[in-house]
Amino acid sequence: MKARVAADLKEFNRMLVYRLVRAEGSISKTEIANRLGLSVPTVITIIEYFIGQGLMGNDGEAKAALGRRPMMLSLRAEAAYAVGAEYDGVHLSVGLVDLAGRIHSLRRSPAPPDLGLLLGRLLADEVQSLIGDSGLSTASVKGLGVGVPGVVHSAERFISQAPLVGVKEKVEFGSLVAKLEERLGLSVIVANDANAAALGELAARGAGRRGDLIFVELGRGVGAGLVLDGRLREGPGYSAGEIGYMIYDRGPSRAADSPGWLESAMNLEAFWAEIDRDGRPSSASIERVGKLLALGLANLCIALDIRSVVLGRAGNVSFGPALLACLREEIRRLCLTDVACDFSVADEPGVSGAAGLALDAWLLEVCAG
Repeated sequence: MKARVAADLKEFNRMLVYRLVRAEGSISKTEIANRLGLSVPTVITIIEYFIGQGLMGNDGEAKAALGRRPMMLSLRAEAAYAVGAEYDGVHLSVGLVDLAGRIHSLRRSPAPPDLGLLLGRLLADEVQSLIGDSGLSTASVKGLGVGVPGVVHSAERFISQAPLVGVKEKVEFGSLVAKLEERLGLSVIVANDANAAALGELAARGAGRRGDLIFVELGRGVGAGLVLDGRLREGPGYSAGEIGYMIYDRGPSRAADSPGWLESAMNLEAFWAEIDRDGRPSSASIERVGKLLALGLANLCIALDIRSVVLGRAGNVSFGPALLACLREEIRRLCLTDVACDFSVADEPGVSGAAGLALDAWLLEVCAG
């Protein structure tokens, strides 16, 4: 038992040091020890381990007016990569992401609303093509993270509650992922798309363990990733953030094989039909969607004391500014506290967040070594 506890502590301390170095960019061993409450010899041992793994390196002495100048250390971000994939039922985006969360290459292609086809052939073809065109060695790519709509039951390995992308019953993905891993030679992690994007946004903002935010994804459906005290909230049933199923009145009961109350009230089918036909939604449609969405977000902000709402991929489309303005006005009107409502600061938070999940899984193995 003692050996196991010691091994767990070693792994825990290594991950603490890694995350601090990644967050700070450049930092000395002494500062790491002071910030984390570890002894300097322990920090030196951990740093030497990461240098031996090629994940960190010395940057030379820092500038100091007096006294001995400390040796600075930084992450070698291009020592490892992962592929991040984001699927919204209409498009598939895949990108190669380094340890610092930077996307080095990205491609986006049409994809049908068929999760089985996506995880079976389409994704494998796209990932192989992406890696092949990048010029990177396959050994430097450590895993694949995939963000998909719906409730992703990671332990039981199935997806539910994604009727807008064809999931009206449970879709088991364990065997599909096993075949994908065999073909690609990579470990694969499947996660909810909004959750992955929330983690990508959190990393881009550098909020770390102090961060709270609601990351909203508006596509053919609507969902959110909830980050509380720097940690993603999934819930025991993995359905935290499924705001499309929020209920504002005592209407008809809803089922998991159909859109939720909020999604239906927003009439997203008509919203996107206008976009497909006219290039953008009408002002009335933006107001309808924005006000209903703001009501749900305001209730979450009030109940959970969250002060930051982030609008995801909608920021990249023509109607994004008008929708954001509507959300800001309504949330300001409804909330007693100041709530910031902004576009994502990350270029592709869903891609970088999904890749980050794959890299974290790989890093846990490295830290346990």
